[in-house]
Amino acid sequence: MAEKKTKNEQLTFFEKVERMHPYKMMLILGIVGSSLIFFFLLFSFFVSLDNTETSTIQIPAVFVLSSVLIIASSFILHPAMKYFKQEAIPALLTSLRFTFLLGLGFAFCQLIGWTELKASGILLTTNVSGSFLYVLTALHGLHFIVVHTYLGFLIFQTRSISKDPVKLLIAETNPFWHLKYELLTKAWHFLGVLWMILIISFWVFL
Repeated sequence: MAEKKTKNEQLTFFEKVERMHPYKMMLILGIVGSSLIFFFLLFSFFVSLDNTETSTIQIPAVFVLSSVLIIASSFILHPAMKYFKQEAIPALLTSLRFTFLLGLGFAFCQLIGWTELKASGILLTTNVSGSFLYVLTALHGLHFIVVHTYLGFLIFQTRSISKDPVKLLIAETNPFWHLKYELLTKAWHFLGVLWMILIISFWVFL
């Protein structure tokens, strides 16, 4: 009875951390670290607004489209883990592929946005506000490239096991495969939330 009670007792925070998969821990630490970096840069950006003579920058309208694309991609990717658990591999592949395509659209919109900023005379060295705009969006773009590349790799792996019933059966019973989709989903959602925080800050304060 005592042993049964011990198993049913709620784990402490440190016990949960000890049992957490290293990759999951790395993702959490990465998200926390990235959040702190972006928070520091955003704080510096807000402080710099009081020290600039003019902070009026026209945010490219294409960033609206990129925001829609990354939000839509998060909704499409969200059920990926459920599809894998239900062995709905065709639906899973469709979700991953659409997310990948929307991600390409998001990246294309970012490039157009930077081109429009440059054409309007806003350069990295033009003023402090413009510098923060470039640095923050570029840093987000760097995070996006890493996660989007992992998404492409996972699509390739998923497509590979879907053609082999034995590999598919092994993957479906392997907790590490479930972890892959969990890490991807959380990282992608983080990118979406982070982008919305950035773009709303730019729209409101520039």
